[in-house]
Amino acid sequence: MLIRADAGPRIGRGHVVRQISLARALAGCSAEVRFISAGRADPLIAEAGFESIALSDELPSFERPWSLDRQLADADATIAAAGGSVDAVIVDHYGLDRLWDSRVRPIAGQLVAVSDLATTARDVDRLVDHNWYGTGSATRYDELLPDHCRTHIGPRYALLQRAYRDLRAHRPSVQWPPQRVLVSFGGTDPGGETARAVAALSATEVDAAIDVVVGNPGAVTGRLRELVAADTRVELHVAVPTLAPLLAEADLSVGASGAATWERMCLRVPSVVTTTAPDQSGVTRALDDAGLVVWAGLVGQVPHERYIETFARLLEHGPPRPPDLVDGWGTDRVAALICPSGQPQVALVAADARSAPAHLSDSDQPQDWRRDEAAFGSDLSDPDVHRLTLLVDGVPTGWIRGSIRGDAVRVTGGVDPAAGLDQGVLAALSSSGRWRRSRGHLDFEPAGVHHLDFDSVGSSAGDLTRQGGWMVPLQT
Repeated sequence: MLIRADAGPRIGRGHVVRQISLARALAGCSAEVRFISAGRADPLIAEAGFESIALSDELPSFERPWSLDRQLADADATIAAAGGSVDAVIVDHYGLDRLWDSRVRPIAGQLVAVSDLATTARDVDRLVDHNWYGTGSATRYDELLPDHCRTHIGPRYALLQRAYRDLRAHRPSVQWPPQRVLVSFGGTDPGGETARAVAALSATEVDAAIDVVVGNPGAVTGRLRELVAADTRVELHVAVPTLAPLLAEADLSVGASGAATWERMCLRVPSVVTTTAPDQSGVTRALDDAGLVVWAGLVGQVPHERYIETFARLLEHGPPRPPDLVDGWGTDRVAALICPSGQPQVALVAADARSAPAHLSDSDQPQDWRRDEAAFGSDLSDPDVHRLTLLVDGVPTGWIRGSIRGDAVRVTGGVDPAAGLDQGVLAALSSSGRWRRSRGHLDFEPAGVHHLDFDSVGSSAGDLTRQGGWMVPLQT
């Protein structure tokens, strides 16, 4: 498999960082993954253990999209570097569009685009976009893709490092007033936003440790060194391999948008976000309008005083609480779509307080996410209700809810729409185990791990689901 992604001073490292996460998940499916980049490959790729092929010495352009000649030259160089047909080509690049896709398609068993901006037409088999731009996000690509393309859109597909998923299960509750604040503006911070944010925090009454992260030594300006030296609360971290451990300890995060938005949501950290350009502000604006983050403004346009006012307001009124929307399994979900298992293992496990039901919601309305989150929490404390999580090859892919109705159990459920599962799978699994009362609580005793032929499950259970669920006996 090939991944085409670039990093550079003007475009940042976000495309490469999230593709390294995906490459690791694909390698876990026994796929051989190579990167192809313009200019010198980001050293992170080699550090992650993947081969990287440089197409040229020329730095990647900020142009969106690239010119026809440049796209076709890049596509031809990619084909030559591939050395023949490959199972999949994954392209994560703002400069490339359907011109590049069509040229590369003959060598790709599957062509997958990872995107953030629905601004160019694509000729791909799958498109992944983990962003949310408000109501109607899922329809942004309707006029830009061929009919056969399958879309996987929304935060359930956030391409995060595995560390976020692992830490999410153990991180302590957010404290307020904050005890720790994390400041990070990505790998390059060309606008010098880090120093402005740290200066504003130093001028407030926040009594918290302040962790400041910069991507490389060259981003440590003289002004930032002065601020760190003058405030004993501030600790500087340079070129850390991952933000995850520091973010897992933070009660407030201040930084840039992009993938970091979903990293913060995965760990439930309230955030103040500054965006780098108007065309990259849509997600942050939408989340700010929904009361889920605080948008400070554009890089270079947020004065010192506005940061101070923002922090003072948060201290007085409390932070925005992100919904339980990102569970950290998005990378594994996307990897499973690109490199599916021949005979997946399917199992049901009891859900707990760290499970995230909202990531499977078909709704793109924040009020629905909050409603589902509240209902989930209520269910966990109701002795007549039992929640289960459907795992496919270990990845959370669906949910089942059982509730006592007399001498029976009413069962409802949902599956990730990208998984290709019929609701009948849920009915078959929930009927294969035993629903019973145990110590005054509804419980489910699963039949174990199944190697299930999804196509063999009848449609009648799906019909029952659409009518409001199905009934199974309550056993003693």
